[in-house]
Amino acid sequence: MHIEPERMTDERHMLRWVWHEHLARYEFAVHRVRNKVVVDCACGNGIGSRIFGEAGASKVQAFDISEDAIAVARRENGLPNVHYQVANALHLPLLDSAADIYIAFETIEHLEEDHAFLFEVRRVLKPAGIFICSTPNRTVTNPGKKLADRPWNRFHVREYSHQEMTELLETAFGQIQLFGQNPRRDWQVKLMSGLGKILPLHGAVRINQFLKLPALLSDSLASHAVIKDNGVGIVFEYLVVVCTNPKPRS
Repeated sequence: MHIEPERMTDERHMLRWVWHEHLARYEFAVHRVRNKVVVDCACGNGIGSRIFGEAGASKVQAFDISEDAIAVARRENGLPNVHYQVANALHLPLLDSAADIYIAFETIEHLEEDHAFLFEVRRVLKPAGIFICSTPNRTVTNPGKKLADRPWNRFHVREYSHQEMTELLETAFGQIQLFGQNPRRDWQVKLMSGLGKILPLHGAVRINQFLKLPALLSDSLASHAVIKDNGVGIVFEYLVVVCTNPKPRS
């Protein structure tokens, strides 16, 4: 059974810091799910879906486009209040206004039709619903590159800057709260962006990856905690956004 390398599996098969990054996002979202109907989009093997179910969600509707991933999720992370289905993120088999919370971590960068995805999120959410998403910040993960440039990660269609992601989400939601993971100093990001414009073969990305290697020996969940963006000279490697007030669908 083949599982795409980009999917979250378990701690034995992931780099230590990647595992902690994922768990920190779930920890950030889990406090909002009790007694709520939750959509977990691109759920992968269902680790997050199980966490939300154990935290007291009334129902977790978990979807992934991969039949293999859903099969693993049902086998390894099944709960009575968690329901797994194979589905495309652009066309979920749910009624309008079906969910209180829609969670899509590390999803939008995989989709060609980002505006269509947000339209579907709005359709599925109740008027008072909450959308929680995350995505890599291109300014850090692909320094010196533009939105139209293909990311170093071959599974990603595009990666967004802080401003681009905010502007995209504002087309669908009236209120945006910005958070992030793995803060970097502004001067460090500017330096890497300069290198990214001149080094061949994604050289700046490779430097970033090399600088993470010490985390193979020592890394903690706390070091990847999701924190509020206070705009104080810090740039986050991963953008985490909480969106409310879905705009009327035209």
